[in-house]
Order: sequence, then C-alpha cells, then structure tokens
Amino acid sequence: MRTLRLAMTEITRHHRPLHRLAVLFLLIVPSLYGALYLWSNWDPYGRLDDVPVAVVNHDVPVTVDGTEVAAGDQLVENLFADPVFGWELTDEASAADGLARGDYYLTITIPATFSADLASGAEGTPRRAVVDMRRDDANGFVVGIMAETVQKQLHDQINSAATQAYFESVYGDLDALRGGLVQLQDGAHDLAAGLTDAVDGSAELAGGLTDAVDGSAQLADGAAQVADGTQQIADVINPVADVIAPAIPGIAAESEDLAGSAAELTGLVSGAGDTLHSRTEAVTGALTDYLAAHPEAGEDPLFAAVTDAATRVEERTGEIAGVADDVDEGARTIHDATREIVAAAPNLQAEVTDGRARINDLNDGAHQVADGAAELASQLRPARDGAGELTAGLAEAGPGSADLAAGVDHLVAAVPALDPQTREANAQILGNPTEVNLAVDNPAHVYGRGLAPFFFAIALWVFGIVVFLVLRPTTGRALASPANPVRIQLVGWLPILGLGLVGSYLLLAISWFALGLDPVDPAGSVLVVTVTVALFTLIAHLARNALGLVGSAVLLVLLMLQLISSAGIYPVETLPGLLQAIHPYLPMSYVVDAFRIVFTGGSGAKLAQDLAILAGLAAVVFAAGSLLVARKRTWSLLTVHPPLAE
Repeated sequence: MRTLRLAMTEITRHHRPLHRLAVLFLLIVPSLYGALYLWSNWDPYGRLDDVPVAVVNHDVPVTVDGTEVAAGDQLVENLFADPVFGWELTDEASAADGLARGDYYLTITIPATFSADLASGAEGTPRRAVVDMRRDDANGFVVGIMAETVQKQLHDQINSAATQAYFESVYGDLDALRGGLVQLQDGAHDLAAGLTDAVDGSAELAGGLTDAVDGSAQLADGAAQVADGTQQIADVINPVADVIAPAIPGIAAESEDLAGSAAELTGLVSGAGDTLHSRTEAVTGALTDYLAAHPEAGEDPLFAAVTDAATRVEERTGEIAGVADDVDEGARTIHDATREIVAAAPNLQAEVTDGRARINDLNDGAHQVADGAAELASQLRPARDGAGELTAGLAEAGPGSADLAAGVDHLVAAVPALDPQTREANAQILGNPTEVNLAVDNPAHVYGRGLAPFFFAIALWVFGIVVFLVLRPTTGRALASPANPVRIQLVGWLPILGLGLVGSYLLLAISWFALGLDPVDPAGSVLVVTVTVALFTLIAHLARNALGLVGSAVLLVLLMLQLISSAGIYPVETLPGLLQAIHPYLPMSYVVDAFRIVFTGGSGAKLAQDLAILAGLAAVVFAAGSLLVARKRTWSLLTVHPPLAE
C-alpha cells in the first residue's frame, strides 16, 4: 500500500488546472490516436460513390436490322444507375485536365466504335468492345487499388450494357425474336390441340368399331343373298350331277356303237353310190359307142328315147353318188365326233364330279363370307365416322404444324451457322464481350512507393516533436541579448533545421537506394524535403516556444488530425465530412501531394502550387515565431517558473 501511495503522488501532485489538463491529455492520447484513425478509415469503400470519376462517351450508335444499337448510352445509364463511383459525364479534354489536377481519380472513356464492335456479332464475326480506363498515381496510389477491388463490379456493369447491346445487334430487335418465339409457341399449341382432337377421333374410331352393329346391314343382307343363291345353285346342280355323272359311261358306250354303225353306213353308201354311177355311166358309154358305129340309129325314135333315158339315169346316179359322198362324209364326221365323245367321257365324268364339289365349296364359302360380312359390316359405319373425325383433327393440326415450322425456320435463320473454331472464338467473346484497358499515368508500381509520400510527411512531422527532447527552442541567454527578434528566432531554429535536413536527406537516400524509391524528379524531391522540413520545424519551434511541453502535446494532436485528414492513403472524398472540411487547411495535405508528384510524377503546375503554399505558410510561421520571441523578451513570473516545469 505504501508503494501504491508513493506511486500515486506523482499524479496527485499536479494541483494546478493546467497540470491536471496535462494528465487528462495523457489519458486520452490512446483514444485520440486509435479512435480518430479508425473513424477516418472505418468504411472508405462505402464512400466510393463520392469519389469523382469522369465518364467520356464517344460512342456512335449503329443501326442493325432497323434497330438502333446505342451501347455507349446504355453503359452510361447502367453506370449512373449503380454509382460504384461518383460518375460525372464530361468531355475528353475536361476529363484529362481533371485527372491531371486531381479533380478526378479515374476516367472512363467509351470509344466511338463501342456499339459497332458489339454489333459485329450480327455479321458472325463479333469483336470484343473496348473501354479505356485511366488513373494517375499522382492523385494517390491506393485509389488505384480500390478501383481494382471494385473492377469486377465495374466490369460487370460494362458487360451488362454490352451484353444487352450485343443481343440487340445479333437479333436486330429482341421484340422480333420474341415474336418468332410467340409464333413458335402458338404453332406448338395449335399442333398440340390438333393432335388432341386426332387422339379423340381415334378413340371414337375404336369405340365405333366396337358399337357399330347396325351400321352396314345392307352389306350383310347382300352377302346373305349371295349365300342363298349359291345354295339354290347347289340344290339344282347336285341332283343333275348325280344323274349325269353315272350316265356318262353308258353314253360313251352307245357313242362307240354309233360310231361303228356310222362307219358301216359310210362304207355301204359310198360303195353303192359308186357302183350305180359306174354302171349307168357304162350304159351311156355303150349307147354312145353304138351310135357312133350305127349313125342311122340316131334316127330311130326308140334308140333316141333309150339314149335320152340312159343319159338322165347317169345324171341321177351321179347325183346319187354325190349324195352318197355327203352321207359318207357326215357319217365319217359322226364317227369322229362319237369317237371324241368316247375319248372324253372319262374326263367329263370327272369334271362333272369336280364341278359339283366346287359348287358345294362355293356354297359353303358364300355362307362364311355372308357371316363375316355381316360381322364386319356392322362396324364399318362407326369406323367411318371415327376416321372422319380423325381426319378433321389432323387437318386442324396441319396449320399449327405449319406455324411451328415457320417459327423454327425464323429462329434457325436468326442463328448463324458457325464452324467449331469460329464458334469457340465467338463463345469466348460472348462470355466476356468487353475489355477494359487500364492506363496509369505516373505509376507508383508498388505499394510502398505509393505510400511513401504519406510516411515521409509523418516522419518529418514527428522529427519536429522529438527534436525538443534534446534541444531547447530558445535559450535564456539569446532572449537576454540585445539581438533583434528575427536573429534570435534564427539562432533557435537553425540548429533544429540543420538536424532535420540531414535526417530527412538520409531518409530520402535510404528509401531511394536501399528500398528502390527511385523518384522521377530527384531535384524536386530534395526541394520538397527541404521546404517540408523547414515548415514542420518552424511549426514545432513556434508551438514549443509558445507553450513549452504543452506545445508538444499540441503537435501530437495536429499530427493526428493530419494523419486522418491529409488523404495520404484513401481519397479525401472517402473521409467523414468534418475531416474533408479541414483537409485544405492542414499543411500535410500539400506535403503529401507534393511528394506524390516528385516521387511518381504529376503536374508541374500543381507541384509549384503546393510548394508556394508551403513556402508561404513557412514565412507566416517564421514571422509569428519572431513576434513571439519579441514578446518573450518581456520577463514575467511564468517565464521564470513555467507551469509544467520539470
């Protein structure tokens, strides 16, 4: 307990208000540094929509299949609809000047061929559309890292607009494509409905085949009549065949006898006719010979009568002989016919028997046909009705299938035929239709080089705080001397400036040769270091000269304010509003900006502006320090015994 009481006395001995404020300040230093720094960097990515980015749209819309494709305008619309950054639509010259001045942290340029490149897909040879991005590391390296962090989101926005424009270009008008799909859809529905009707018709056909008993009675009656007719024929033929078939052998035998008789008759008739004619012919010849020998007989009436009678008998016998020849010929014919009958009689009997069997088979078949026809005919009429409905349904399906075919033809025509290599190349372009080209002005290349300006500024400010742990701002001897205040100010400040310059040049050399800082403007780097050291040591000298140890606390507070408001890491637009308001009034803001320009490159005019502000501020602080020295030459009790004296 005694140890604790002794330890507490070091704190409780501060009875004066200023002493107690000093102790209180020590209590809030961790919170001051930690909480304020966290506050300033709590959610910088959540404020990216306040970071100004210029958008330049050079795109020239194109017309494809009667549809205007304005991909650049669509991209601008998409960007402003989702403000990843603080988009500002401007022209190319303003964007370039703004980027150089630090008014813009990025520029996005949409080239004139953006829509044309996307519309090239309609020709079957799509080209990847390009969007140009540019940043300047002289405005801060981390903003580039932030841009890369959200680059995918930004790229998605660009691709979204590009994809929409691409499909508009490939298909001309998405409404036309949808019209084709609607036509295809309608055709499909019509076809489906027609096929449904066809199915219903076929179902009715099946039902008709079952229920159509009364449909075709006439066909059944006709088949029955045919069966009755064949039965009647069979009834007539069978008895006749039963009589004829057994009688045919007897008829054949009688025909054989008749043939013999005819042959005999032929011989008799033929012989008799020939004998009689020859005999009468001989008598006539004898009379003719006698008349030739006795011409006087021609005058005898009796001889003339005998000769005339003989001549007439010869003529008659000649006629008889001719008739006999005819009878002979007829008899021969009868003989031949009867011989044929005799020869054909066995076959005729077999044919009569076979004919009767066929008539009976025909009769049986006719009855079977009649029965089948009756069964089949009973179902034909409903089947005919069902088939009609099926035909009608298929007719309805016809127009629907035609519409479907037309829709498919339209879609096929809208899709180009590509070879495998072209298809693969086009697929890659379709998968990523745009390309973002990022150009960096005055690139820092590495993280350390990008943050060097901020850390240089911190290091030089901290030197102004710690230097007074060793050196005094102004000695009492100098104040008591008759020298003028400016000279006394210089005497107290120059040692601090000298140490600061040596230390800062050493920092620059180590960073340059050991770490690879490699500033683009070596002379400018030395100049900025010199001006910064001069300003920061003057501020530290003034604070310590005016407030003593309290001045060091003030310098710590100023350091913290500058750390969180100088935009050394994140853009000033991502800071809370209060810090954005004090940003232009703190010297470290201009120091960081000047270091960025001399380390990585940037606007010479902007560097000159920064140096002018810093030099002017240094002159003001030096004048204030000289006035303070003049005032401190008037001694008081506080001068002899400072309130926070050691």
